[in-house]
Amino acid sequence: MRGINHTLRASTLVETLVMMLVACIAGMDGRTLFTRLQARRTETLLENGRRRDGYFRLESLAAGADSIRSGREGVAVYYGSRESVLTLCDSGLVYRSGEFRDTLLTGVAGLQLSGRDPDTLEVALAEGFTLRFPVELPPREQ
Repeated sequence: MRGINHTLRASTLVETLVMMLVACIAGMDGRTLFTRLQARRTETLLENGRRRDGYFRLESLAAGADSIRSGREGVAVYYGSRESVLTLCDSGLVYRSGEFRDTLLTGVAGLQLSGRDPDTLEVALAEGFTLRFPVELPPREQ
């Protein structure tokens, strides 16, 4: 029987180290990409949560007000004898009561009272949606 000649090609230590370095760099790029994707997704979730909270706060504001009227600076909201104002500032719906200011919604295109009495607070969003909140008339006006 003849001798079987098997030659195995092995890699050198330098080649192995270069391959390990390339694999580490690729892994770090993947990790960086994943971190960016995760941060973007977290920001989207937070923004959606803020928008949802602003919607419910605006709904509660419209439902709890004694009366809502068109004012000089926007829409005047009355609680007893205290006047608050809803205004648009740089596509943000801002609620102002005395020194207190709070941004309820962002991406707002318009704000108005509509209806025959007017009995509806309409907030037009930049995405093309319009939010409508019913406004209760004060008991003496009903």
